[in-house]
Amino acid sequence: MARAPRYSVIATPPSERGALMTIDAMTIRLHLRRMRVVQVVVDVIERLVVEVADGRRVVRCLHCGFATGRVHDQRRVKVHDLRTQGRATTLQWVRRRFECETCGERFLEDHPEIILGRRTHVTRRLARQLVKDVSVMSIREVSRRYGLPWHYLMNLTAGWSYLVGRHRRRRRCRVLLVDETSLRRGHRYVTVLINGDTGETLGIVKHRNAKALSGFLQHQGHRWMRGVKIVVSDGSKPYRKAIQQHLGHATHVLDRFHVARWFAAGMIEVRRRIQRIAPHGSRPAFDPDVFRSRYLQLARYDHLDTDAIKRLGEILNGRPELEAAWRMLQHLYGIHVAETDEDANQALAAFIDTYRDHPLLEFEKLTGTLLEWGDEIFAFHDTNRVTNGRIEGTNNKLGVLKRIAYGFVNTDNFAARAILVASSP
Repeated sequence: MARAPRYSVIATPPSERGALMTIDAMTIRLHLRRMRVVQVVVDVIERLVVEVADGRRVVRCLHCGFATGRVHDQRRVKVHDLRTQGRATTLQWVRRRFECETCGERFLEDHPEIILGRRTHVTRRLARQLVKDVSVMSIREVSRRYGLPWHYLMNLTAGWSYLVGRHRRRRRCRVLLVDETSLRRGHRYVTVLINGDTGETLGIVKHRNAKALSGFLQHQGHRWMRGVKIVVSDGSKPYRKAIQQHLGHATHVLDRFHVARWFAAGMIEVRRRIQRIAPHGSRPAFDPDVFRSRYLQLARYDHLDTDAIKRLGEILNGRPELEAAWRMLQHLYGIHVAETDEDANQALAAFIDTYRDHPLLEFEKLTGTLLEWGDEIFAFHDTNRVTNGRIEGTNNKLGVLKRIAYGFVNTDNFAARAILVASSP
């Protein structure tokens, strides 16, 4: 038996397939596997409608498994397809209902290139394009472009996102990155989890408490959790509680960026106290030199050029408390700048010596934080200097996603789109 052609070519009725093509016969290529063109129904500038049918003559019964070729009846199903030369293309699929010659049962045929929905049907290649477009546009824009219902597109995106996320979570995760991001700042937050080795988003979980993170970890199973060797998070106590409960065997690292913000907070408070030179409401209320150099005071010394160092020296000169705060901040920066754990301990010792000579109240809270989180901070040197940098990049992409969608009300919809969009390889 001759093999069926790969592409749909001749638009002639089935009864005339063996006859010679007439001079007015139309030829069209759909490039759909195992699909035969019956006729072109509509061929105008703005749209194209093509009637197609499955190229098979014999199928397997869904009930008994025996082959049958007896067709009981047929119906036409509207299927949306990719645009053809800029024209909206619709397929009228002649879907046959077979009657099994062995068991007598009736069943409808399926096609591997067609995805059947409840009311809306699309080709598989259009579904792939829809998922790509949703990554850069809002669901509403994609809906208007292709003339498809919003809910169908959202369900299609959610289904594909579920498969992608499940595939990612099946693989071993050695470094787990955990952070939070806001759906609505001050009101609703979600927990973001990323594979630190691949940069792939593993999941978006409602809320930012211990229960949220624990639920995600428990759902992965003990085998998956045993594969996690390093966990990086911010200074969240609920996260630390969940990590100690489920990933106690892993090394917990406090993210360098969040620690640096803690370090800088003491310097900022000292600067705010010193810069005020008049009561509130007066002009000028702040020392302009101290205020204008606020970002310069927070910079690492090794990142400054000669002119910046000279300007900083002029600001610190004559302000002993501000100078002491700046020196303590530089020593704290040295904990992460250090190449080895020994050098980091020396930087911490230098901070303690400076704090003893200048016990500023603004740094008192920071000393308690260092005692509470010391193991997680210094674990940075034991784990090849791992950070949450990838997850911060992912959070930036999530911010873009929220702007594209004009905000999210449904957390599940946000999570579905985030898994497809926000990965930082």
